[in-house]
Amino acid sequence: MAPTPEAIRATCDAYVAAYRANDKDALLALYADDCEWTDPVGTPTHFGKDGVANFWDGARALADAIVLEPKDLHICGTEAAMIFEIHATVGGNTMIMDAVDVFVFDDDAKIKIGKAYWDMAKAR
Repeated sequence: MAPTPEAIRATCDAYVAAYRANDKDALLALYADDCEWTDPVGTPTHFGKDGVANFWDGARALADAIVLEPKDLHICGTEAAMIFEIHATVGGNTMIMDAVDVFVFDDDAKIKIGKAYWDMAKAR
């Protein structure tokens, strides 16, 4: 049975909360075992929870803190698009990037496929 919009919203809320708390385990719990994550689109895709964990570790090595500030969430069927700002702090300075994550969810409202869209050239 397909996940409800409420279940998808809860997963997206937990995704934002995991970033705020810098909690890799909480984030990984939101993904299906056979997930695919591309961040940003145009770079190599990360496969499975191990791939997502490696992506997390690499991103966290570049920034002291990463906080997502959601602006809107659109849920359609088993997919969602989250519009947000990425606030990345490096060496006491924070840059902000506009971003969109697009998710496809499995029947348990776990992230099956995720794609991130953002452009470093537009960071402010």
